[in-house]
Amino acid sequence: MFKMFAIICVISVFECKTMYEDPPRVFDTKEQCLVAAKMKEDLTREQLTDEDGYLTVEHFEVGCEIIDEEI
Repeated sequence: MFKMFAIICVISVFECKTMYEDPPRVFDTKEQCLVAAKMKEDLTREQLTDEDGYLTVEHFEVGCEIIDEEI
């Protein structure tokens, strides 16, 4: 199972924060997660883009990671 994350660097690439959805969505496959991550990235980039078309943060990345399941 997979969950989505976003990495946002506001001032520099050395000052980044990894964020997760709250509440988190859980995906059965990485492919499902990547489809949702692309949609989340597109919507968020739209919100973080100024009127001249420039991204207002230093770095922005959305992806998926496997969820460690305790046995």
